[in-house]
Amino acid sequence: MLLAIDTATALTGLALYDAHGPLAESVWESGRNHTAQLLPQIDALLRYIGATPADVTVLAVGLGPGSWSGLRVGLSLAKGMALAGDLPLIGIATLEALAYQYAPTPLPVYPLIRLGRDRYATAPFVAQDRLERLAPDRNLTLAELCADVSGRALFCGDLDAATIAALQRGLGERAVLPAPAARLRRPAYLAELAWQRHLARDYDDLATLDPRYLGEPVRTPAQHT
Repeated sequence: MLLAIDTATALTGLALYDAHGPLAESVWESGRNHTAQLLPQIDALLRYIGATPADVTVLAVGLGPGSWSGLRVGLSLAKGMALAGDLPLIGIATLEALAYQYAPTPLPVYPLIRLGRDRYATAPFVAQDRLERLAPDRNLTLAELCADVSGRALFCGDLDAATIAALQRGLGERAVLPAPAARLRRPAYLAELAWQRHLARDYDDLATLDPRYLGEPVRTPAQHT
């Protein structure tokens, strides 16, 4: 059984998955309380399906882009559990899991993760017969993104009212937006991508697996004397 952990943003998610598909899933707004909430939620999810930590044989974790603190908590917990249980670990890019959630669609898919300071992480994907990335992750503003989009496209991920308004101003009817419930980032899709890699025995190295922040470093103003 695979346990997937997603702490890329304040929207935290867990999923349990095996050869039959998703077994259980939990998504909630954790704010910055990932550290205090993750282990109790994992324990509760396992108990709901009558399982124990010993039933987990492989781990998956979202790598971001996302918040610095959230990603560190999720990856640290996943690595700690992998080391303690001698379990394989699989890292999945958050934008890829988000885009995969909307397959199949004939439109280009732009998953969005808010990075702060009016900037977003995104990358274009096509998700018809299989998920295909068209470009690397980028850190940009919505105005820059709208300037890059030439036709109709589906946007998903961090879509609050201000983000939606900006996309509609920049793209009009070319911006295709899922219904509110469909925008929820679901960890079962992250788990499904990880399960595909598990079947191929495609695991990551615990020593070198790192999160993908993509944010700009905070610069301290120069001191004038």
